[in-house]
Amino acid sequence: MAKDFIITDKYLDAMSIGLRDNTYLFVFEGTVRSQKTVTATQLLFEAIQDSDEELHLISAENLDSIRDNVLKADFGLEKCYPQYVKRKKEEFGGYYLEVKCDIPNKPKIKRVLLCGYATANQWEKINGKTLGVIMVDEVNNANKQFIDECFMRQSSAMYPKTFWTLNGDIPTHWIYTDYINRARIIGDVPASIRADMDKADKEKGWYYMHWTMRDNPVMTEEKIERSSSIYPIGSYYHTIKILGERGAPGLLLFNDYMSPDKHIKPIDTRKYVEYGIGADIGGNKASNSFSLVGFNHNYSKCGVVDKKTFQQCGYNQKTEELITFIKSHYDKPIRYVAIDSAESNFIKDIRTLFKSIFPHIAVIESYKATIKQRCDLMIILLSHEQIEFNSTKEGIDTYDAYRIAKKSEKPNEYREDKNERHNDIMDSTEYALTRHMNALLKASKNYERFREVA
Repeated sequence: MAKDFIITDKYLDAMSIGLRDNTYLFVFEGTVRSQKTVTATQLLFEAIQDSDEELHLISAENLDSIRDNVLKADFGLEKCYPQYVKRKKEEFGGYYLEVKCDIPNKPKIKRVLLCGYATANQWEKINGKTLGVIMVDEVNNANKQFIDECFMRQSSAMYPKTFWTLNGDIPTHWIYTDYINRARIIGDVPASIRADMDKADKEKGWYYMHWTMRDNPVMTEEKIERSSSIYPIGSYYHTIKILGERGAPGLLLFNDYMSPDKHIKPIDTRKYVEYGIGADIGGNKASNSFSLVGFNHNYSKCGVVDKKTFQQCGYNQKTEELITFIKSHYDKPIRYVAIDSAESNFIKDIRTLFKSIFPHIAVIESYKATIKQRCDLMIILLSHEQIEFNSTKEGIDTYDAYRIAKKSEKPNEYREDKNERHNDIMDSTEYALTRHMNALLKASKNYERFREVA
């Protein structure tokens, strides 16, 4: 292991309950940095070892999340059990884990499928298979059809087991009403969660355990206090991430974290040593938007300096508008243009063109962060007053785009997107920002606490 693993009473309780033959679903809900995912990962390995089935499943939003949270984390499968767990590639298909088993009368080699639940073409690979043990990380973000299919894939398994992890979410989310509230509570749980769960009839073999930062032995009181300052007390994110409770967000996504006197300022562009442009190339009825964002030397401050948003048009006009926008800021050290990664042909054309007219500017695909990750980043930047918006018409227009952004009511859509102008403005801003997402977060005093939030 990369670090010494500290065994706690709660960890032992979870392992004991999770490995019983009559435990079918075990849910770990709670705060960030609470050791719930670590415990679920360790439980997953032991359950796979003990299973009579050859085929199992790990799922998260995407394969990167599986790698970072379950496989290569400090106490992930590949770090803790290198002699047992090997990542392999199908001759036709994706990666999977080959797990060696030493238990007598069990399959000697077991296979663990890895799939993201964000898109159907990823998770449909489980169709038609019998799965013994399943772990779903951040299950509240999964597709309901995928969750239903997981249960179906275990219907013929001997002693099937499913482990879920999640932070708090909206109390009316289907993951609670259809599943989690039917589990029996183990140990202490916030009164608000108990009130929801006590109303539901219980399912045999389903269990629920709530986790807080104090369940993680490495989280000292000082670290907990620092973590608690990430989001304003009483805000939606403070409720679900720091308290680990369920809560309903306001209609507006960023309103709790925004203040004109803190975020709208006349920007002295000389303080920024690097600039990037985010370009959202609208399709159909969407607008096009270019955003110029500046960064100081250690990324502790960034600012939306200028923006241009215009109606849909042909590629030639878009190219001309982009060139004109860059030339209007030619005195600034613009290092890159980050273009919507879905626009591969436009990126190739611009990259070829810029080699002759702007050789010092790199043309790159936007970083493939999810909408939720981008929203989380913006909340951190706004909460810490790490981002500012120029007190110009264009800067205020960008500020207002975030001010009116709404939480989506659609399943699997985090931020409402109706092809409206303010969505294109936010996209272009975030394409510029996410090029330096890690650096911006490292500059935040709460970066270590944020890593699990993101």
